Amino acid sequence: MSSKWIWPFELLEKLGEGGMGVVYRARYVGNNRIVAVKLLPEEVAKHPTLAARFDRELDILKQLKHPNIVHCFGGTTESKQRYYAMEYVEGGTLSEALRKKGQLSWDYVVEYGIQIASALEYAHERGIIHRDLKPANFLLTKAGKLKLSDFGLAAIVAGQRLTTAGKTAGTFLYMAPEQIRGKPELSNRTDLYALGCVLFELLTGQPPFDADAPAEILHKHLKEPPRHVSTLVLDCPAELDRLVDDLLKKNPDDRPESAAVVQQRLEAILRPSLSQVDPYARTPANPVTHVVSTTADPDDELIGPQTSTAHPVVTKLLLVVVVVVAMLAGWGWRSAWAAAARAKLLQQAWEQQALAPGAGQVPALQQLARMPELSSSVADQLLTLIETDGDVEARVAALDVLQAHPEIGKAYVSQLNSIEKSTEEPTVRQHVDSVRLKLVDALDHPQGSDWGWIWTLVFIAAFGGGAYYGTQQLIKKFESVR
Repeated sequence: MSSKWIWPFELLEKLGEGGMGVVYRARYVGNNRIVAVKLLPEEVAKHPTLAARFDRELDILKQLKHPNIVHCFGGTTESKQRYYAMEYVEGGTLSEALRKKGQLSWDYVVEYGIQIASALEYAHERGIIHRDLKPANFLLTKAGKLKLSDFGLAAIVAGQRLTTAGKTAGTFLYMAPEQIRGKPELSNRTDLYALGCVLFELLTGQPPFDADAPAEILHKHLKEPPRHVSTLVLDCPAELDRLVDDLLKKNPDDRPESAAVVQQRLEAILRPSLSQVDPYARTPANPVTHVVSTTADPDDELIGPQTSTAHPVVTKLLLVVVVVVAMLAGWGWRSAWAAAARAKLLQQAWEQQALAPGAGQVPALQQLARMPELSSSVADQLLTLIETDGDVEARVAALDVLQAHPEIGKAYVSQLNSIEKSTEEPTVRQHVDSVRLKLVDALDHPQGSDWGWIWTLVFIAAFGGGAYYGTQQLIKKFESVR
């Protein structure tokens, strides 16, 4: 296949095509750099409005230099062949990632939301409203960074109107009520509504409003209240649920004031400790002055001068070490508690999905097999699943869960023996036999899981004793020098 050229670019392969142009992966001959080139076909360029939109998109991209907005290298709108070159992002689109995974975990969504809000605030500060936010318009780098693209429908505040009065421009699933009605005037909050739709879809795997007919979708945007994310995603933080609901308010005035406010709320969700720090719990600049009194005890004058038992420098050093260790211990305990709480919520969600027949049952069972713990009540229900003549793959996956948790699974050896004799499905029978034998082996050779705790305590005691001994030796050394 011969190469196509638009000097100085060699067009290598077509990446995508839409109403506003065709995008190619291309090579810049100046330094062999791989870029993306967007072309406006000549037949499309004959339409004045579409040509003007392409020209304006290039003008807008030239103004925007932000890490979460696709970088434009330049282009031309003067010849018959309009085009511009931009950075090539290899990770695909957010829409493609969503199709592969079905839905994203809330912490990933919050991270992506922070990046989107940052890009929007930058554009809004320059009077640019995107008007077409959707997962397909976010490019993903291999490092997981989002890049906002496709400013073909972007509007410049107080700029030239390119949409005919009474016409609607945008994508139905993500359009704000004012964008549909044509009033009030579009603002930065129009993009925030679309951001709410995007976050809802990333969290739940489905848009907030959907229907077979576009007119019905638009009607729902105008009249129907959205569902709460928390009704579909069990581990969604309450504040994230509230934020999405606020973004989807029908009245623009009821939405957050700006993308910067949205970013701050998302950051508070991801790092709650930043907004919950007790100012009185911070380490003082000179902690020793709050501990060591510099005033003599009145009784000392009656008893006579006392010999110091420790050098003041050593005392201060020890106090600083104690404060630092205490702070690290508190931080570690808090982090461990938060991680454990989140893991529990995730496990409950996986357990619920694993016990519900459907497309997500087997992946949920596989996830349960990786969890550190399994409750006996869930194990009972897994045994019932194994006994039924249901989906073979789900029954095998349930057996793997019992095998992965021998401390629970070994209590079901006799029941597995009965299932092996009664089941007619050869795959399940063979897997039951394999799992049963491994659980029997676990009964004969129990693992001493408590030894981990014992060795931890021994290490702490040895470390503490060594530190105490070393401190005493250091004090004696200073005393001898003094």
